[in-house]
Amino acid sequence: MQVKRTTTVSHLLATWGVFGAIALGALGCSGCATQAASRYSPESVAAMSPRAQDVGPFEAMRLATKYVADNPGTDFLVGSGDSMLPLYKDHTVVVMQRIAMSDLKAGMTAVYVGESGKPVAHVLVKRTSIGWLAMGVGNADCDVTPVTQSNLMGIVIKAYQPSGSPLVALLNESASKSAFASMP
Repeated sequence: MQVKRTTTVSHLLATWGVFGAIALGALGCSGCATQAASRYSPESVAAMSPRAQDVGPFEAMRLATKYVADNPGTDFLVGSGDSMLPLYKDHTVVVMQRIAMSDLKAGMTAVYVGESGKPVAHVLVKRTSIGWLAMGVGNADCDVTPVTQSNLMGIVIKAYQPSGSPLVALLNESASKSAFASMP
């Protein structure tokens, strides 16, 4: 008699559920959610990450562009969101520099490609066997995606915070120089 082994969907789900629980437990044991938020205050992060320089609404991009042109191996991005408050506000222009994984240190702000496929600038919290755990200064938990050699773009070395919205400044400048009357 030949026994045919069949795998049911419920058996597969139970097996994968066990593996998932082990993986989540390992992440929980890594201490990010419980230790990082209490261990890394905005003040301690500021020691390893540059504070944003307040500049005019058009100056942030100009200064970042000039810095990148004068310093090979650097690039810049415009930040979006409030996960890095109070260190970096929405629309802060950050300049990043390429760096080796071996040179990363806890407290640095790393720029890496996150789970959505877009760049993320968050603070390095803890080195693990799968890469660095990172989190936003204003977040309670670590990011899902670890920082690895394959997704690391660089670390933040300069930051420029526009004093106002570049879009509003552009509209105000256009209105003041326009020869046409505004229409209500």
